Amino acid sequence: MNDKYITALQAAETWGISDRRVRVLCEEGKIPGAYKDGKSYKIPADAVKPADGREKKKSALNPAVRFLKWENQVIGTVDAANSVRFNFPEFNEIVAVYTRGYNCWTPEQFTEFLSERVVSRDRRDIERILFRCGLSHYDVLRIAEITRGIHPKDLLWIANTENESLDSVITNVFDSVFHQRIDLVGDSIDTPEGYNIKRYGVYNGQYGIYKQRISPLTTDVESEAAVYLLAQKLGVPCCPAYRTDKDTVFSAFLYDFSKEYIVHFRRLFDGARSDNEYQNLIAVRPQYRDDIARMILLDFITRQDDRHLSNIAIKMSGGTECFYPLYDNGRSLFYEDTEEMVKQAVADPVTYATVFGYSGTYWDYAREIANDLGSLSGLVNLNLSETDVSAILREAGFTGYRYDGAFAWIMKAIDMLSNL
Repeated sequence: MNDKYITALQAAETWGISDRRVRVLCEEGKIPGAYKDGKSYKIPADAVKPADGREKKKSALNPAVRFLKWENQVIGTVDAANSVRFNFPEFNEIVAVYTRGYNCWTPEQFTEFLSERVVSRDRRDIERILFRCGLSHYDVLRIAEITRGIHPKDLLWIANTENESLDSVITNVFDSVFHQRIDLVGDSIDTPEGYNIKRYGVYNGQYGIYKQRISPLTTDVESEAAVYLLAQKLGVPCCPAYRTDKDTVFSAFLYDFSKEYIVHFRRLFDGARSDNEYQNLIAVRPQYRDDIARMILLDFITRQDDRHLSNIAIKMSGGTECFYPLYDNGRSLFYEDTEEMVKQAVADPVTYATVFGYSGTYWDYAREIANDLGSLSGLVNLNLSETDVSAILREAGFTGYRYDGAFAWIMKAIDMLSNL
């Protein structure tokens, strides 16, 4: 890339905000000289971080002091300016990951923390969700005020009084999540971000999330189911994904909400990262080298287009941790590509391999892994036949040119990896 420009990810690291926030600033025209190149933004290397007025929009409805709690234990206080002071910055392993042992957060750090917990502004049904919240525009702080920052991945939330309890404020949906009651209807105002309509629920005795596609032109439902089936054959741990109807997939959670918690890899980094995302991940969690390698190989085989640091996690359980099975795999296997694009990609998989991190494609990282380890033997099972792959795609619901393209891509990718 021309050194006069940087990526949204690089700007995010420099400015201490999320890459999603940088993209929003680009979309809103608040970064002079930034322009869109394909699906990405190019930002002048000397661009100055725009002033963030979000914390200045503090609602008068908020009391001067609120309390950040883990379930019903106060771990910190939030003042009127949204600065946070922690009483127990290392209350447990999850809190310690968020605080990194520091005793306070700036208003911007607190807003960034909340932005990872509330519904994303990029959801296609965001207007309906805002209407349900009684809002006319997107505001991280107001949404967090309404939802209290509750998210099913942990027991952190914001109390308006020191004596307020989680049970007294939690929504019916979140109540069903935390206490593992069966939710057959869903309809949460705070579903995870994405481009589907999402709701929590149960399928075949497993708790998870239903994703109903909005666009009839995408095949993300088929892709998510296919990736899970492929992962099983390849020997890569992956959260189960099942099609429940032609437009909906159910993705199961593989952790116990009452005892275990997941933490995204984004929270494991402190400061700038290098351009090599594979090495970044290994550096922060070397014990998961093989898990990270398996992820990259699966993502190359499935042409994953949405693996980022909030789409990789560790599971915390009783003071120990492990690499959490892969999830959110719908944006793969040509889920939104035209027939012409699919043909071009299949004809040249090296050029059309998707990018992971700042730079480098999954194919680049697959070769680096093979070079580092000497071979890919023992990491994944590459002995899949054409019959195996065809059956997986048919079971997942692939048809037409996307079936042809996915089949050809998978077989070529497996052959390429087998020859490393």
